[in-house]
Amino acid sequence: MSSNDQRLQFKSDGTFQITVFSDFHYGEVPNGDGPIKDAKTAKVVSSVLNYENTQLVVLNGDLITGDGTQAHNSTNYLDQVVAPIVKANLPWASAYGNHDNQPNLSSENIFKREKTYKNSLTQKMVPNSSPATGVTNYYIPVYGASDSQEVPELLLWFFDSRGGYWYGGPYSPSNKRPDWVDTPVAEWFEKTNIALKKQYGKAIPSLAFFHIPVNSTLSFQQKGVDPNKEPGFNLETVTSQGRQYPKSYQDWDVPFMKALLHTEGLLATFSGHDHWNDWCFKWNGTIADTTLAGNGVNMCYGRHTGYGGYGTLDRGGRQILLKKDSLKDQVMTWIRLENGLITGNVTLNSTYGKDQYSSILHKRNNQSANLGYATTQDINSIIILLFLTIFIPLKLWN
Repeated sequence: MSSNDQRLQFKSDGTFQITVFSDFHYGEVPNGDGPIKDAKTAKVVSSVLNYENTQLVVLNGDLITGDGTQAHNSTNYLDQVVAPIVKANLPWASAYGNHDNQPNLSSENIFKREKTYKNSLTQKMVPNSSPATGVTNYYIPVYGASDSQEVPELLLWFFDSRGGYWYGGPYSPSNKRPDWVDTPVAEWFEKTNIALKKQYGKAIPSLAFFHIPVNSTLSFQQKGVDPNKEPGFNLETVTSQGRQYPKSYQDWDVPFMKALLHTEGLLATFSGHDHWNDWCFKWNGTIADTTLAGNGVNMCYGRHTGYGGYGTLDRGGRQILLKKDSLKDQVMTWIRLENGLITGNVTLNSTYGKDQYSSILHKRNNQSANLGYATTQDINSIIILLFLTIFIPLKLWN
């Protein structure tokens, strides 16, 4: 980040790294074990940031479990969420989740609290937006290392997938918020993309962040996630946009999915929400419905970060590493766990979804997942390296 008005920039070595935390769920059971869980969550964030050399932190939804808080103090938990990030003196940007808007918690109030921090890059950009539209719909440009560069190298898009309950109302089906990116937001997204391409004279490579995954993710899972091609944990049915609304799904997120597909240069999207999943896939072919075909965009889960909420996977955060000289071709990503281990290390490129990743399994509570440390070719390279550095010197010594 440049000192120039919180301007995000690639480093001089041509890299830009993002750390994504999802599903903190601060504020559960405040009179029980909630404070202990919150302290453990803060430790996860601090630990992951200590292991990584990140330049931006993304808070990808469910910062606070609003259904476990009181109206008079609910937004106070935001201070706990960002405390380790403030201590690390890093900027962050948020995309709110379904638990961030509840009868006792308003995402609008979370946003107001966020904006009291100078390191918060979270914004609201949709003109004439209302509470029905959601809050965190915006983009952030990322520039090259030069302070004088006027055309960004990368765009980061953030969307509010809404959900939860309307603030001030009861916990009842009639008070449920729509849990998909609103159609006016999808329309703003498309129009803004067109305007930015015209402004800069080209399509800028981009990433997108939203808490609840789109229905192409559910459709892909139903066809089968291959642990050797899409490594990671795949332990629960995808709860995609529109699936928690008290009416049968009616293609509510199709306008947003179309907008994603129409975004030239979109490299990958990142979601949370489903705590037992952390895999990625390439959206190709007709997997959302009979008319909406994917165009090769990569879609990823993060990793459950907080000790609040359900699930017992080791906590951590997804890492995203971009290189300026290969920005249009690949995104490197992995999960950093709080204990320092790395899982789900994959390269999102033209052959992702075809590449075979090594069958290195991680056991957790009698569940297995392919860690995706490396492709088969990488394993062969490691074996050759070990042979050259260990076996041959021993032969020479003897």
